[in-house]
Amino acid sequence: MIPILVAALWLPRTGAPVAAQAAETLPSFSYQLARAHELEPHRRTIPLVGVPSGSHQLRLKLVVSSTGSVSKADGQGDNDALKFWPAVRDEVSRWRFTPFEKAGRPVAAEVEEYIDLVPPERLPLRHVQAPVIRPDSKVTISLERAACYGTCPDYTVAVSTSGIVFEGRGFVVAQGKHTASIDSDKVRSLAKRFVEADFYSMDPAYRALVTDCPTYRLTIAIDGQTKSVTDYMGSWEGMPAVITDLEGRTDSLAHTERWVEGAEGLVQALLDERFNFQTFDAQMMLKEAASRGQTMTVRGLLEAGVPLKLLPAPTAKESDIINPLEFSGWLTAASRHPDTVAVLIHAGASRTDQRDKDLALAGAAESGRLDAVRALIAYGANPNADLDSLQITRHIAGITWQDPYSGSVLIYAAESGNPEMIREILRYRPNLEARNREGKTAIFAAGASDSDDRDGARVECVRLLAKAGADVNARDKEGQTPIFTVDDSVLSLLIRYGANLNIRNNKGETVLDAARKTSPQRVEALRDAMQNVHTPK
Repeated sequence: MIPILVAALWLPRTGAPVAAQAAETLPSFSYQLARAHELEPHRRTIPLVGVPSGSHQLRLKLVVSSTGSVSKADGQGDNDALKFWPAVRDEVSRWRFTPFEKAGRPVAAEVEEYIDLVPPERLPLRHVQAPVIRPDSKVTISLERAACYGTCPDYTVAVSTSGIVFEGRGFVVAQGKHTASIDSDKVRSLAKRFVEADFYSMDPAYRALVTDCPTYRLTIAIDGQTKSVTDYMGSWEGMPAVITDLEGRTDSLAHTERWVEGAEGLVQALLDERFNFQTFDAQMMLKEAASRGQTMTVRGLLEAGVPLKLLPAPTAKESDIINPLEFSGWLTAASRHPDTVAVLIHAGASRTDQRDKDLALAGAAESGRLDAVRALIAYGANPNADLDSLQITRHIAGITWQDPYSGSVLIYAAESGNPEMIREILRYRPNLEARNREGKTAIFAAGASDSDDRDGARVECVRLLAKAGADVNARDKEGQTPIFTVDDSVLSLLIRYGANLNIRNNKGETVLDAARKTSPQRVEALRDAMQNVHTPK
């Protein structure tokens, strides 16, 4: 299960006491960036005596000093989880990060983290004698990672003394069956680790009472003696941590990241197995690698002969899993990764495909990557493209597919939360009132309450659009104007630019009515904003 996290934003409200306003507001950083700053991976699944079955999450508010140490740590959560905070506080306080920076200088920062508390390990009650591993033992270790309700990689890899067999089923770069060679002694060495871990004595399954998560199945056969363990969120049910470790070691020995993520080594492995690069499957690998920003692999696949002229897809059956990238152009697949976009442009990908160029520009704008946007515009992408006119609806294998982008490039520039991106697109005098499928304009997207706001970037995005003449009272399909939906931090700015507080949505609600249905904090923020109106600059 992948936790949904956001960057902590702890700005004082306009109506906060004077003492609170005077306190220093530290910059906050996104969850992904905070994880990238870890000096060593932090332990986030912690078994503790007294924790019942399941997962109990502690949310952490951390202040990280300019040297990367944790200077303050607060635990949050329900009472059942909070009672374990004293037991893990010292460990969290020892976490270390590489310093966060602002304007090129190390700064103290605020981040939000989490810890999953799980029951203690349930060690085997009865020992089962494992087979003896001899110098000529035949060993097969297989790991199946099955699908979840989402985008979990779905594959099986078998590492044996005769070689590696990988079979990708979904959400991997290399679907289908692929092979590679391996040193048989390394396989036997891993098998010894299984024996040392008492794997043959483990329970056959560790299953949590949850849904929608991936199932992992780890199996070893030593000279015909087989043992298999099923892991379905097993750590929530006391599964020994060594099983997760063995799963990871199996992946590492097989180098499954080359097939799963398109990491280094994929192209050479394909060459070694005499893979046919002149196929639709090869083109899908190229798109998958491009969508993950695997620039070296993209370059290698092109050099190996993957054609850029799109080949027809095999006829799909209703039982088939359809990959949305099948309908994507080369540039659109890579649009969030500037280096990969550059490689594809250099190769002449979609040179005459205006639709792919324009949809890729929307994706690049949404990602906030100026270098990709500028490269695509230089290649002929239209910053004023009508994205609705590019929509193609497809009915395949009983499923209706529609392209993800609608409205205008400016809307996606606003969604990026990057003021520089908005400035770039505004240079081309776009239609400020273009609307997406929900009837929302760019100013809705710029102030959206579910977007990250780094150092007031969201407020600046809204200011740029309002100053350019965007209608702050534009209505979406529900009759709402931006002030109904934007983040609290944007409210006063919209009011200063003329937001109408008496407008009613399609339900007959005013802004204040809608705020009352949201939360007392929203009402407070709206009232504070109304009391602090002054002329916009």
